[in-house]
Amino acid sequence: MKTNRRHFLAGLSAVAPFSYFTSRSSAADMPSSTVPNYFADLGVKPFINAIGPYSSLGGSQMWPEVIEAMDYAIKNKVRMTDLHDAVGKRIAELTGAQSAMVSSGATGAIILGTAACMTMGDEEKMQRLPHTADMPDEVIMLKSQRYLYDRSIRAPGAKLVEVETEADIRAAVSDKTAMMFYLQNRPENTKIEVADYIGLAKEYGIPIFCDAATTVPPVKNILTTVAAGFDLVCYSGGKGLRGPYSAGLLLGREDLIRFARMHGSPNHRAYGRSMKVAPEEYLGMMVAVETSLKFDEEAEYERQLKVVNAMGRELRGVPGVVVETSVPGAEAREPYIEVRWDAGVYAISPADIKQALRDGEPSIEVRALFLSGGQLHLTAVALKEGEAEIVTRRVVETLRRHATGMDA
Repeated sequence: MKTNRRHFLAGLSAVAPFSYFTSRSSAADMPSSTVPNYFADLGVKPFINAIGPYSSLGGSQMWPEVIEAMDYAIKNKVRMTDLHDAVGKRIAELTGAQSAMVSSGATGAIILGTAACMTMGDEEKMQRLPHTADMPDEVIMLKSQRYLYDRSIRAPGAKLVEVETEADIRAAVSDKTAMMFYLQNRPENTKIEVADYIGLAKEYGIPIFCDAATTVPPVKNILTTVAAGFDLVCYSGGKGLRGPYSAGLLLGREDLIRFARMHGSPNHRAYGRSMKVAPEEYLGMMVAVETSLKFDEEAEYERQLKVVNAMGRELRGVPGVVVETSVPGAEAREPYIEVRWDAGVYAISPADIKQALRDGEPSIEVRALFLSGGQLHLTAVALKEGEAEIVTRRVVETLRRHATGMDA
């Protein structure tokens, strides 16, 4: 039988009265006191975060303003394209970029941005990805900046071409070159200055992409990186910007942002259709940028520094323990302490103490050892009131349980 709108509505009225659809409360309208403790019911163990906004730990605590904005967008629907247009325009104004889009995290931004540079709006080429015959598909990247996430560059079919010097770059450029790539948080390992690298990209007319995902705070880093001359720059939304965990930003040239959006949802046959961004994430990312730009980051830095220094003083009082306070260079400006101990006094490795902290009660997470040079790192970024004391006490207790008896 042919179904039309009238038959459909008549069917609904036969199933349930119209009041059912208009007066029934939604979960978002429920008072907080009635919301179940889902994690406890599921047996999921909470933890103290002595690392910071890692993806594996759910990112950062969102700004209250972001939560409010996302709640608004959940309850009030508009056309996705209209919303993304408006949000992108506002974010571009805030950051000084020509154009902006909200992506499914920084990795999603890299994939869509790379695809944009390979196809440059050619819809026939877009449909063929990740098959790249007869299109530029090489991405020049500094050998010293190869990293865990460069697979996202290769995802749409690109091939990485490793270089080290200006001469290498000039030799690598060809009609197959689609893009140049730069990792913002690792400038000290390169044999070429970033300004010269950008200059070469401009000289050859090659789009240059910068992964700056983890370089906030301070949020002013966004403004300076955009102004540096990169054609595309990506950021994680759920870390230093304290926006939706699964969202990110792609900033840059108007044409490249437009092409990147063509590769994403809600476009039906787009290569990146699976990298969906919800309307509440669009709005949440905009508010995250607005809120971050107004936040007193210096006061927050001093708070974190005070906390880690207090932890360090306590740990330095333990025989055989050495503590150093550090601040990352090109990474987010979040102070941390590095804790080392005399293996002759405490028979436990950093890997074992990391596991002991995770397995204990309460569970405590510390920085991954492959990111900490194999040492124990503690930060105050995500610590709540009273948690620094718990972390410090647990570290001391764990060390003392493994004391050899020599000067402990």
